[in-house]
Formats: sequence, C-alpha cells, structure tokens
Amino acid sequence: MRVRTAALLLRLPLGRRSRRCLPALVTVLRAADAGAPAALRAVARALESLGPETVWRTWAESPPRRWTSPLVAELLDEARVPDVLVDAGWHDWLDAHQDGLWSLLRRWNRPATAAARPRVRALSHLALDDDGHDGPVDSRVLADAAARFGHPLGERARARLLTLSDSAAVDLFCRTALKSRKAAAFCLRHRLAPAGDVERAMFFVRTGQREQFRALDPDGALLALGYRGASAKVRAALRPAMADLGDIDVLRILAGQRAARDDFGRLTKRERAYLVGRFTERGDWDRLWSYALLMPLAEAVKAVHACGGWRPSGEDERGVFEALRAADPRAVADCVKALSAAPASEPAPHVRTSLAGLSRRLGPVTDLDFSPDGTRLALVGALPVGRRRDSSGPLNEPVAWAGIMDLGSGALSELRCDFTHLLAHVAHLGSDTVVAAEKLTYDTVDGHVHRPRIHYLDRDGVRTLDPEADVILGLKRMAGERAFVVTAVGLVASDMSRRLLVGVPDGFLVRGGMLDGLDGLDGFEPLIAAVDPGGGVIALVDERGHALVADLTGSVVNRLDGGSGTPEDVPTTTAALSPSVLVCRTEKGVLKAWHEPLTATRPTTTIPAWNSASRPDVVAWSPFLNRFVAVRLVHRPCLELLEVPATRTSPVPDVLVSASIALAGTTHPAPVARLSPKGDTLAVAHGSTVDVYRLTTLPLRPFIARPMALMAPQDLAQLVRVLEDPTLDKRIRPTLTLLRACLERRLGDDIGIGDARDGAVAGSHEIELGG
Repeated sequence: MRVRTAALLLRLPLGRRSRRCLPALVTVLRAADAGAPAALRAVARALESLGPETVWRTWAESPPRRWTSPLVAELLDEARVPDVLVDAGWHDWLDAHQDGLWSLLRRWNRPATAAARPRVRALSHLALDDDGHDGPVDSRVLADAAARFGHPLGERARARLLTLSDSAAVDLFCRTALKSRKAAAFCLRHRLAPAGDVERAMFFVRTGQREQFRALDPDGALLALGYRGASAKVRAALRPAMADLGDIDVLRILAGQRAARDDFGRLTKRERAYLVGRFTERGDWDRLWSYALLMPLAEAVKAVHACGGWRPSGEDERGVFEALRAADPRAVADCVKALSAAPASEPAPHVRTSLAGLSRRLGPVTDLDFSPDGTRLALVGALPVGRRRDSSGPLNEPVAWAGIMDLGSGALSELRCDFTHLLAHVAHLGSDTVVAAEKLTYDTVDGHVHRPRIHYLDRDGVRTLDPEADVILGLKRMAGERAFVVTAVGLVASDMSRRLLVGVPDGFLVRGGMLDGLDGLDGFEPLIAAVDPGGGVIALVDERGHALVADLTGSVVNRLDGGSGTPEDVPTTTAALSPSVLVCRTEKGVLKAWHEPLTATRPTTTIPAWNSASRPDVVAWSPFLNRFVAVRLVHRPCLELLEVPATRTSPVPDVLVSASIALAGTTHPAPVARLSPKGDTLAVAHGSTVDVYRLTTLPLRPFIARPMALMAPQDLAQLVRVLEDPTLDKRIRPTLTLLRACLERRLGDDIGIGDARDGAVAGSHEIELGG
C-alpha cells in the first residue's frame, strides 16, 4: 500500500477495528521511521484520531523497532509514554545495548510494567538503580546479568553482586568464570569464590589461583573429594588445570589417598590412560606396576609392555609380570570384548555339525536329549521315504533313525536306521542307553490301527516296549539308574485312561498309580512340561489348562490353579523346574511362577514378559548359571537370561530379561532345543544340522571387562570354575588363565575362594602416592 493511499484511509472514519485501518497505520509508521514528512503528518493525525495507545502499540508490535527514528524523536510525548512502549524498549535494550534507546529509557525513568516478564522487570529496576521494587533480584538472573561484560547492565549487576550477601549468585557467577576470562579476572580482583570448601578448591585450581588453593587445601584432600564426585566433563577440565598449577600431586587426586579398589575402580578409561602416561613420562615403573593389577586386563597388558626392560623385584611378582608381558595386547582385548558382550547382531560362538555330512540317509531331527554328564547327545529323526506311485502312504521300509553324537569329537555312534514308524521323543539314560518313543500315526498294518511303541536301545540291541496306549505324550529321564518316566493316554471308548509309567533299568515299564482317581480331571492328557534337576519331580499340563506337579519318589501330587482358564492364559509345555520354583510361559507371553510348587496352588508371581511375536519356544533351568533361561528359535533366535524372583517374597524385577545372547539362524521350520543337565551347554537342532553352544563363559560377562580393582574373590572363584571346563575354547583359555594369575596375585595367595573380602589392594600392600 502506498503512503498517500494509507494517509487518505486514515482520514476516513473507519474506526480502530476496521480491516483497512491496521495495514494503513503500519504503512505510515514504517514510512515515518524513514523520515517521510507526509507519513509523519499522517501519524500525527492518527495520534489524535486513534489515540496514542493504539498508534504506539502498533509501532511496537511491528518489528524491527527503530528507536532512533524521527517518529520517536518528534512525535513521542514523553509525558504520556504508553506502557507497551516502555516494555518494548526494555526488551530491546536488554537483548542488545543501543545508546539511543538507553538514553530514552533513562529519560523516561520508568521500569518495565507488570505486563512484562519477571526477568525483564527485575533487570529494568537494576539498570535504573531502583531498589524499590518488590523483592531482590533472583540469584540466577543477577549472575547472568553480571556475566554480560559487553553491556552496561553487566557493570551494575557486578556492583550489586559485590554489595549483596548472595552466596548463590556468587556460586553461579563463579561457574561462568570457568568459561569466561573476563569473569575469571573479575573474581581474582575481588576475591570471589564459591562458598563450599570443595567447590572453592576446584575453582582455585581451574582459575589458576595457586596460593589460594595451597592455603585452603594443602594436602589436596578437598580437591580429591571434589574430583571423585565430579562429572566426567569436570574431571576432564580439572586434569590439565592440576598439571598447569604445578605443585599438585595429580596421581594422588586421581587415585585417592590409597590405591584401594573402590578409589581406582571409579576412574574412567581416560583417567587410567592419563595415569599410565604420567608414570611412563616419569619412568616411575614401581608405581605403574602397582597399579597394573588394578586396571582392566587389556590395559594391564599394555601398561606392562610400556615398562621396557624394568622388572619387579619380587619373585612372585615377576611371574605375573612376565605373563602379562608375554601376552598379545590385541588378542587379549579381542577376547575380553567377545566375552563381555558380543554384538546383538552376531550369534554367539558355537559348533555346527551337519548330520547329512556324517550319513546321507539322515533326515531332520525330531527330538534330542543330553546324556546325564552332558558330553553326548541322543538324537532321533526322520529318513527319506520312498512312495508307491498309486499310494500316498509310505512303503514298508524304515522311516526313522536314532543315534548318539559325541560332543567332543562330533562323531555319531550307536546309529540305527531301521525304525518303521516315526520317533517323536528321546531320552538319554546314561552310558550308551537311549529310550525313544514313536509318534502317533494312523498307518494300518493288517487292518489294525498301529499303537505306538517305546524302543529301549543299549549295547545289547533294541528292546520294544508296549505302553498299552494310543498316544505317548511325554518321555523324560528321571532319578535313578537308567530310569525314565512316560505319560500316555488311551483314545478309544473302551480305554480312555491316562497312564504314568516308570521305566526301570532292565527296560521294563511299571504302571504308576499317581494319576489314578484324581477328581475333576476327566479327559486329562498329561504332557510332561518339565522335570526338576534331580529328576524326582515332574510338571504335567494339558491343553485344557489342567496342571499338576508330581513327586515321583514320594508319590505326592499337587494340582495347580492355571489362571483364568482362557486358552491364552493357561500353562503350556514351555515350562521349567528349579529345585524350588516352577515357571511356565502362557500363550499370551506371561511368565507364571509357583514357588514351592508341591504345596502352592495359585501362581506366586506373574510377570508379563513377552508378546506373541517374542515369546520363547523353550524355558529351562540352568544350575550352572543359577537362573532360568529362555530360548527363542524362529524369530530372531536368542538365549535370554531371566531374573525370576528366588522366593515368593522376593521383589519382582522391572525387567524379566536381564541379557539376550543372539543365536545362529535356523534352517528348518521345526527346530528343537535342549539345555544340558548342568545347564552349561545348549543344543539346537534344525533340520539335519545341530548347533552346540557352550554357556560356561556367560557368568564372566558382568565383570570380565571391569577393572581388576573391582573384581572380588567370588569373581575369581567363578573364573576358576570356568577354567575347569575341559571343552573350553582353546582361543579363550590363555586370556582367562592370565586373568586368574593376576587376580590371585592381587587378592593374595591365602584367600578362600568364594569368601568375601573387601578393600584388597595391589600386591597386598598399600600404595602411597606423592612425597
């Protein structure tokens, strides 16, 4: 809009709220700022017709505001300056000093009004040296203003800072001084420092005030205390400042008054590197060696390599020193990294065996089971089957195989490929004895329905047992020499009974009566969900939601309350038994736990842990890890470590899965997995491939990469147990053996493995730093 048009519109009786009035007024105001005479005259008329409040509010709300414009100089009546103009003036001046605006504000001599923000009001009073406003200036507002060295307000704020007894404002200003040379110089001239002794000591160091620091903290105790409680960023700033000051024992401050494990263990990697660098620069090999056994193992190896030709004086020390010196730093670092936490995208180390490579006849594995000592695997699977051209049924030829695989050599022994019906279950009873159960089939022989059999295999051959049932639901090893338990059920109208059978060493089945006569279990089809580590207690479930726990040695049966009874909420065969807890995963992905399951009825703990996509396929108890684990086989295969409450009164964890270890992908749609009796080995079969994972190093994950200063005797005890594993990876053993030697030296030769001992120091003696 042209100025002339805008001036004509403002002459019309449009009213203040007219749509055309505001654009016309803005046009003449901007032109008046530029000094246009016609615009100045139009604004003068608008002041009369629309009123000063409307005109100056419009000018103030249409930035950028030109406080030196002819409009302000010629038309503003200082006796009637609107509040909106006062507040706008203070806002602009506080944002950036302008001589002309400051001159106006001083002439007006009016602080910001109540409509302005509290900070603007407080600073306007401060700028005018007006103490009559309501209350003192906020400490942070005052400190921020005092730090403005390029603004007139800063001088007034600093003067106020010196006259007020506002320690909070001084503390805040001193923080600014750590980043501003001008603020630091002001503090030095006026002897400003934080109120607290610890903060004051750190402030003197960071601002280079040597004499003040020496007078306040001659032994460095305050500085050491402040350093240990400071953030990583503050620590990083303090280290070069301490070195620049010259007469501070930086090593004492970093490591504490003693080289105790808690002091040294809290140092960051950069701080430890700083220590090693200082020791190396000074050639102080005694101290470097004293600290080496407190560092993480990989850093200790590097530190010893930095010692050149120096050797410790003690014979015992020299042995550990030479072992560290002989180690490859890169190999140790890679090993520790792999043991501490493998990347989630990389599968855990494992041994893969292709059964087809051992025998081309072997088809997909249908079940597997560890031997009692965990050194061998019993396997059953399918064989390729030929078919008649005029029939879809199998030829009268073998369709299944069974065998034993040695985990050490990978060799397959006791292989038999002459089973004419598919095998669904297998249990390894020890030595070379295996028992396998046939799968439910509808094949007919001589016009009769085939009833499944159990095959007892040992060195004497194969013995076939008849459970006298239509379906074999479960087969597990139990307590006793070559003993096993079988659950089965009859399906025909003349025989609907459920059976629990016990296998004895000679390969005979004995009917157990534990399930007979139980009320309310009509149609119960008992699947064996879990067996406890001792083999004496089993958990039985069925699809209807019935759940039982039975003590095979004491003939005790306890019926469990499965929950709401909905199919998604009832217990499933994805279950496990520890010596005192039964856990079970429901279809919803909820983990239910019964503590003391032989007496408990309702679940003592219920934890929503997974969804339908992430729920595990297997849950098991690991005596070696002393915890439950879960295995997911299909979607993103992994092993999960579970934090199940140990007792019914233990707190429920916020997160059930404490760690997840990736497994190799499966190549078959129906994989199966088993955990060894000790819980230190996981076997996963998919198709005709078997992957074996050793879990013995998992207990090392929480501490293997930590500083040795923070490793306790129980960590050493765990390390010793891992090294006792004869199948431990040869690439891992040297690093773990080296760590054991270091810990035994650091903790002392006379410790009782597994006992707690606090405050251990390197070389079993105190280390003094400084003169």
